[in-house]
Amino acid sequence: MIVKDNRIEKSPHGNTVIWRYLSLDKFLDLLISKELFFTNAARMSDKYEGLVPKRNQEYLIRQLKKEGFSKKDADIESQSRFYMTNSLKELTLINCWTIDQHESYALWKIYLGGAKSGVAIKTTVAKLKRAIQKGVDPYDEDIFISKVNYTDFIKEGPENRFNVITTKNKFYEYEKELRLFIFHYPLSEGGEVPPYKVSIGRRFKVDINELIDELYLSPFTGRWFDNSMIELIKQLNPKISERIKNSEILDE
Repeated sequence: MIVKDNRIEKSPHGNTVIWRYLSLDKFLDLLISKELFFTNAARMSDKYEGLVPKRNQEYLIRQLKKEGFSKKDADIESQSRFYMTNSLKELTLINCWTIDQHESYALWKIYLGGAKSGVAIKTTVAKLKRAIQKGVDPYDEDIFISKVNYTDFIKEGPENRFNVITTKNKFYEYEKELRLFIFHYPLSEGGEVPPYKVSIGRRFKVDINELIDELYLSPFTGRWFDNSMIELIKQLNPKISERIKNSEILDE
């Protein structure tokens, strides 16, 4: 299994620190199954995910009108040029991480979704890549990795699938996202039918011991819960239990 840099935007250095915040149920599922979940881009809460930015569409329409297209024909041509890129959103799977040296109070709140219990995995780009490679998933697929660019306008190649899936609106800049993604293609273009439902997503085998460098417990639970959590993790994976850290955030 090879994790490839995006052809357009190379991934950060291997020593770059990254995080993934998980609710308790999602973390236990990861720990037991040893699988990362890649969700379909069409199922993300951001409905502009995987679409050519609106400003790019408006810019193309203006350029076409300068070339003599009527407003109606310019609209049709714009939709036609970006149709394939936009439609491929439903054939794209993604898994998201955060690039940061430290914990983020805001991301704890967002990813725990109002719950108090959860964890944050701290690791590096190199460890993430090795964890995927050493997971030896039975269904081999290319996985690409890239930082996300936060902009409402793609200067070069707005019709390029790589550019679009690694672009998000500036509203989401606080995420500082590192993105893993898998591309599928229409059957008419040589695409294959995988052993899972692309419309939902897929699970991907990883080496958990390689993946988790440090494991931070939620800052919103009491010490009694932390002790119970540590005992549970110790039973499921003794090696991981040795990497548990208490959050540096004090917020009760």
